Amino acid sequence: MDEIGPRQIELKLHGLTREDHGRVPGRLFATKLTQLINALEAADEIANGDMIHDYVLANMHMSEPTAILTEIPRAPDKPGTSAIPTFNDAVEGIKVHDAARIVRLSPVVKRIGTLTAGAETRFGFAEIRTGNQVVRVDDFLRKRALAAKKDTKGPWYEGVAYGSFDGVLEYVDVRGAIPQVKLTLSAGGREIDCVCRREDIDALGASLSHRVRVHGKCIYVSASPLPMRVEVSSIEPVKPDGDLARWVGSFRPFTIDSWDGDA
Repeated sequence: MDEIGPRQIELKLHGLTREDHGRVPGRLFATKLTQLINALEAADEIANGDMIHDYVLANMHMSEPTAILTEIPRAPDKPGTSAIPTFNDAVEGIKVHDAARIVRLSPVVKRIGTLTAGAETRFGFAEIRTGNQVVRVDDFLRKRALAAKKDTKGPWYEGVAYGSFDGVLEYVDVRGAIPQVKLTLSAGGREIDCVCRREDIDALGASLSHRVRVHGKCIYVSASPLPMRVEVSSIEPVKPDGDLARWVGSFRPFTIDSWDGDA
């Protein structure tokens, strides 16, 4: 994995299935790269009042279609503000349906919506990496970008909360830096879409098809009481049989002294 500098951004596309993992049509890759640059230019205009940067190819890889862009000021004496944080802010606003951010960053939001088109129909998913942050461009983000265009809300809470859920973990797609998994809840059997970090794969392997408790950032939409996605921060195995040893003596019969003397 290439080192990504503070003014660099990486786009990587994955095929529809594991079998065609690295097979992405060249025209499609070129389109997605152009759409990413369009979104960055819109972010540049918001961050600096004008488009003052060019986005120049720094590196490419063929085995997994990947391009790294470097943000370069058009005027060397006017470096301005990097547009990359503004781009990431727009992505976060789309995911959590933050109305204020969606309005403020609407040109970027619109172009990110275009970037998500075709996810899981023409390509599997894409990853956009900036430093230690990775954005997964998939059907979830596509649906959130569509929802950003609408003002209608359902009866349930919409937003972000940090919490935990108990269930059985199964793989969906372990490719890329942010593997996708599903959690079948112990209560009710409903499924929750989850994503986790690549470094948690070993923990996932040990927990596959076993009962676990996942902790993380839960993204809720108003159409359902359950989160649409959980961005997992940690996975905790659940013992099949509860350990009651620590409760020994806690439920023994006891008597309460009379309070008559306190009157």
